[in-house]
Amino acid sequence: MIASAPLPVSVGAGTRLLGEVIAWACPGLSVPHTTLVAALEDADLDPAVARELAPRHAFARACRVLSDQRIIRPVAEDATTLKFQFTSESREGDRFEYTLETMLTLDKQTGSVTCELGGLATLAQEELDRCIAVRNGSDVTRIVQKLFERQADLFAIRPGGGCYFVPQRHAEFIDKIQELLNRVGGRLLRFPVPAGTSEGDRSVTQAVADGLAAVVAEHRHAVSQFGDDTRADTLERAAEKIRSTKFKVQAYAEYLTGEKERLDRALATAELELRKKVEQIAGEPVTA
Repeated sequence: MIASAPLPVSVGAGTRLLGEVIAWACPGLSVPHTTLVAALEDADLDPAVARELAPRHAFARACRVLSDQRIIRPVAEDATTLKFQFTSESREGDRFEYTLETMLTLDKQTGSVTCELGGLATLAQEELDRCIAVRNGSDVTRIVQKLFERQADLFAIRPGGGCYFVPQRHAEFIDKIQELLNRVGGRLLRFPVPAGTSEGDRSVTQAVADGLAAVVAEHRHAVSQFGDDTRADTLERAAEKIRSTKFKVQAYAEYLTGEKERLDRALATAELELRKKVEQIAGEPVTA
């Protein structure tokens, strides 16, 4: 596969961009894990986000193929193995019949499978090995989202997700994501958003404000769930998340216009709620 270099976003001279609306697609993607890791490295992105798939999780994927005309259920687990019951399903007239086919054991460390039916053991091992070695479009999408969580921000522009506004300050990072997707067979669509159009400015403000408001709501919900058994490091992580969101609100102030004051109030409320929880749990306040 020959990867094409990302094309620069071009607009008229002197046009100021608010950012870009982006959407990516990985239809029917099947890429070797080693290729994905190399693509991340070539795009100057963290290859550690493409973690190896544990045998137990790979076997769950393999079951989608292996479950044709059979039911597969986990029945036992210990420190090193998982045991599954394979039950064949057949239909006789207006009735379904179920017959114990075999018991299969998966080694959670090595990924080897064993069962009394040699042909089924071979099929299961081949499919398991394939699932460990290959990543699909959903895996790549999760990796892209994780990279954005770490290094940039995605603001959904529709309730179902899949299409996002990204502030202009992250343009170089989008270039890297585009290079990654090009290398693994996906694609990235990019639509520059110029400043100075009434509907464009309004839509960007709404997307950024709604995205940050949702994050603040998550903070408040998390704090509301804290109780006497909440660990001190959990409380500190909550405080750090609130601090991080406060920084984002300041960083994206140019996009927020009249919404910033509302977000500042909501964050102040989240801070107060966290302090009250800490006092209730530990008897001493924390500075959020």
